[in-house]
Amino acid sequence: MKKTLLSLALLAATLFHAAGRAEAPKPAPVSTLTPEQAALIQRYDRNHDGRLDADELAAAHESMLNEKQGGGAGGAFRAALVRRFDRNGDGRLDKTERAAARQALLARFDTNHDGRLDEDERAAMRAAFRARIKELKAKN
Repeated sequence: MKKTLLSLALLAATLFHAAGRAEAPKPAPVSTLTPEQAALIQRYDRNHDGRLDADELAAAHESMLNEKQGGGAGGAFRAALVRRFDRNGDGRLDKTERAAARQALLARFDTNHDGRLDEDERAAMRAAFRARIKELKAKN
């Protein structure tokens, strides 16, 4: 379950990273990260700057999607996202496809229509993801 939630969080971060890049706050100090977050950064931070840039996020996302351990309901949910937005049929989301997925998520969860997800909107998105995962688990 933790991997599923981390995978979904990483997917959301990948989709919304480009929008917040210009106004992005400084990364949280390592001491404020959860052990799971610190492990993810340690695993995927190729330039060792203590944070994941866009390329590292994309590589981490790709890696997590390809791991066999990411199966189950979370894997089914990710697979559904890829099926929905993978227009060229290569089994992964390229930059254009990720942008389309991001726009769909904004259309659904950006209730104040400012082009960004605030904390309440992100909480609503996470709740919807959890509910969908629960549905998928019930089907399996």
